[in-house]
Amino acid sequence: MRLLKIEKILVATDLTKTSAGAVETGARLAAAIGATLHVAYVASERDELSVTPDRRREYDRDIEKALPLVKSATRPQAHVVFGDPPHALSSLAHTLKADVVILGRRDGQSKAASDRPVGSMAYACVTCTLIPVLVVAEALTLPLRNALVAVDMSEAARGSLLVAVSWSSALRDQSSTDATLTVLHVDTDADPTDDAAHMRRSVVHDADVLQRNAPGWAGVAVERLTIRNSDPAATISRHAIDSGSELVILGTRSSADHGLSIWGSVSAAVTRRLSVPILLVPPAVWRDHVRDVDPF
Repeated sequence: MRLLKIEKILVATDLTKTSAGAVETGARLAAAIGATLHVAYVASERDELSVTPDRRREYDRDIEKALPLVKSATRPQAHVVFGDPPHALSSLAHTLKADVVILGRRDGQSKAASDRPVGSMAYACVTCTLIPVLVVAEALTLPLRNALVAVDMSEAARGSLLVAVSWSSALRDQSSTDATLTVLHVDTDADPTDDAAHMRRSVVHDADVLQRNAPGWAGVAVERLTIRNSDPAATISRHAIDSGSELVILGTRSSADHGLSIWGSVSAAVTRRLSVPILLVPPAVWRDHVRDVDPF
């Protein structure tokens, strides 16, 4: 099995306090793991042809002012891109070959539209990106000691497990083995079919493999917990708060997966409830990582 590498980080800023946690998180990640930090501001598409070289330099200066001091091997690189923010960021992430996009959001307790739980920018970016999206209200705490990955009995859960181990390993204190990843399954008894039973065995098998191997392979202790409850979003959110989780990892689904939107109702509800940083793993990522646990 392979650990996911985080070598290039792309942070979106709107040059307001909403983005402060995202920029600070990007800086902390870059410093902790030696990654290259890119910070992007998306200007209006109608401005693209009219922006003068002087105005571009003003944009660059504004971005520089938004950056905290970063102790990393490479200086943060500023980008000004134009167009619809989600698609402009997705295109830039693809060009840079970024490993994660970091977005700021309102506090999880703030009022938000039910269909856009972390703001329209974050919502739309998750639907079109091919890499994990980390949404933060407050900066991520490092080194990471306590992470939570929520799983259901789906293929999305299988791939998200390995992504969660990779992130926990990369962001832990490398001089110790204190990092813990809790694999939380909320059992709703919602699907009694044979297909569901087969997928349940696959997810349990993957969790067994990681629980046995992750301490030596990734320096991460994997703990497993099953809670019976009919409301998975409330259960995940409550456990994340009660256990002091510093990062929550959730797999999202495509429209072809059980008729759900790519955001997924549970991911949306959890993100709406929590202020904890949340890593959203899109299908393109978790499908790739499912293959890593299949041979075991």
